Amino acid sequence: MCRRAVLAVMAAIMGIAPMSPAAAAQTRPGACAYAPAILDASDFLLAEPATFPNFWRDRFGDDAAYLKISYGGLAYTEGSALLANLEKRSHPPLRIVELRLAYARTPDRAAMIAGMQPLPKAKSIVPQLGQSALRALVTEDGGDWLLGELARWQASDANNASVAAKGIAQALADLDDEAKSRLAKRAEDAGIWRLALDVRALEDNLADFVSTLDRVPATVLPNKDDRAQFIRNALYAADLRPSFDISKQPAEVQAIDRKNDMGAVLRPVGRLVAYAPQTAMLLQVINYSGNLRVGTTVAEGLNARIAAKQLDPINNPDAVTAAMLDGLDYVLGRKDRENNLAGIGISEMLGETAESFVERALARFTLAPFMQGNETEPPPRPKQLAAAFPWEQWAGLAGKLKAGETISADDRIVAADVMIAADRPSDALGFLKTAGDWKTAVLKAHQLALALDRRCADLLRPPVALSQPLYRFDQR
Repeated sequence: MCRRAVLAVMAAIMGIAPMSPAAAAQTRPGACAYAPAILDASDFLLAEPATFPNFWRDRFGDDAAYLKISYGGLAYTEGSALLANLEKRSHPPLRIVELRLAYARTPDRAAMIAGMQPLPKAKSIVPQLGQSALRALVTEDGGDWLLGELARWQASDANNASVAAKGIAQALADLDDEAKSRLAKRAEDAGIWRLALDVRALEDNLADFVSTLDRVPATVLPNKDDRAQFIRNALYAADLRPSFDISKQPAEVQAIDRKNDMGAVLRPVGRLVAYAPQTAMLLQVINYSGNLRVGTTVAEGLNARIAAKQLDPINNPDAVTAAMLDGLDYVLGRKDRENNLAGIGISEMLGETAESFVERALARFTLAPFMQGNETEPPPRPKQLAAAFPWEQWAGLAGKLKAGETISADDRIVAADVMIAADRPSDALGFLKTAGDWKTAVLKAHQLALALDRRCADLLRPPVALSQPLYRFDQR
């Protein structure tokens, strides 16, 4: 695959709009059967250790607080107090300011913003707000302050204002085309052309985007050749949206789509990520390997099995991950698959590679029939596991857990994975809360909370592949 196509995939990763999974649960958060386990995990993630590890940064407390507010049904005063106290900690959650701004009611949010100052050498506070707050400023507050601030900032720092415009557009990507078009029109009227273009690039019908390119001033698009690149970038993002139909796009867009083969690669991946967010790693595999069959064969095959109800991405994501591993071995070969996944990180599990992530999923998938059924012996080691994977420890713990034996503190991290295989998430969390390795236990508890949330209200589904989730709230 050519260098330009590889970079195009990365552009797609950065510009993908949100997707609604075909089979996602529509349960109200507090009514979900897993709500107690989610709240238990949230409390564990919010608890501070007696002694902080060196260089510790709280990367999960903001997600935990969001889940606690949403699944616990906290009143506005309770939620506000929780977030205010978290911000005062010696080690506050990294996104706590963004979360507080997103949760605040309009008058409270305005007061908080009025009290903020730009960082040194910065000319606006917009980069400090976070995408969740940017979204709330438009969807709840009308967008007047944000548009005014972006116009002011653009006049003195056009480059950084343009970068911010892309982030604002991504934060609003789950809105319907009509809402996007209204905001884009306001941005265009205010002379904020990059925001107008970025928002319209995320509409399912790119006709408005193309017509905006027709009107854009030469100062924004000085080189006519840039027009085609703008359309290509919009296509790379659109191809990852299941709702996007290339056959309904303007002729100019379809002509550019026909000039490369990335649409046929990205569209199956986009549909698959809508079903199973963990499969977004395939986008990175495409970039690392250059093998387009990762999309046309692996992703397309998984989509067919999910559509046929042979795989359940909501209630059994490990089965999807194991099947993905089969597909990658078929297309890449085991050695290249291992090399590719070893170089990819997983955003939900900081410090873990994609190789480790999929191997743990395969181990859980393999142990699930034993842990949930009447088998008397654990299954043999899966052939796809790397030699370094401690299968004997996993299988031994599975036997002990099924027999009701006591598990040592040093084994409780793995025991938690085995309990997930048994579909006993509360017991898994119990092992994590008493594990000897607190730092790893926190990482695993966060991943467990996300998995349970996906089986409930799916609040923390990333709006952009490989990105952080948005914190969205109903009117308070």
